[in-house]
Amino acid sequence: MKTRSNLFVVLCTGAAILALAACGSAAAPTAAPAPTVAPAATTAPKPTDAPKPTEAPKPTDAPKPTVASTATTAPKPTDAPTATAAPAATEPVTETASGDVARPSNPGGAGAAIKLKGDVTAGAKVFVDNCKKCHGDAGATGIDNPGSTDGTVPNLNPIDDTLIDKDAVVFATNIDLFIEHGSTPGGKSPTQLMAAFGDKKTLTPQQIADVIAYIISLNPAK
Repeated sequence: MKTRSNLFVVLCTGAAILALAACGSAAAPTAAPAPTVAPAATTAPKPTDAPKPTEAPKPTDAPKPTVASTATTAPKPTDAPTATAAPAATEPVTETASGDVARPSNPGGAGAAIKLKGDVTAGAKVFVDNCKKCHGDAGATGIDNPGSTDGTVPNLNPIDDTLIDKDAVVFATNIDLFIEHGSTPGGKSPTQLMAAFGDKKTLTPQQIADVIAYIISLNPAK
């Protein structure tokens, strides 16, 4: 009986072991799949493998700025064209010890007479025929001239001392301006006016040169 008991025990033990084995086998969890090996990280390019940055152009390589054209140099005052002076109403006044040289009111320059040689004798006749009636005998006594500042026609002997000049050409020119172009005396309404013998062709250049020579002979330069 004891042997049977032992055998039963053994059988039971074996059966238990088998049952446990079967149960353990059934209950054993399914082996988890091996983790997928992540692909190795791509090797980052070495700094030396990275493309080199494009070198910035050196300052010397940069295009030089276009030089602005030099400003045109302003003309010097001496380079500027001289403005043409407007013709004066009368000839320029020459300073003398006695003051400004007398000039006629009518504008105009010297005539051709000053380039001619005057004859005193011929000039005396021209004077008598054209000048004596206003300036008196030998130019010594001018007639009355109401309305004028002076009140009389100017004497020619002696003549206005601002007209006298040691240079014969200057002296002749001073007289010629009055004979050529005439003049209106100062005053509100002078009765007598100096006639423009040259402009009106009343006297020829030679006759004017002759009467100028005569008047100068009456007033020798001092």
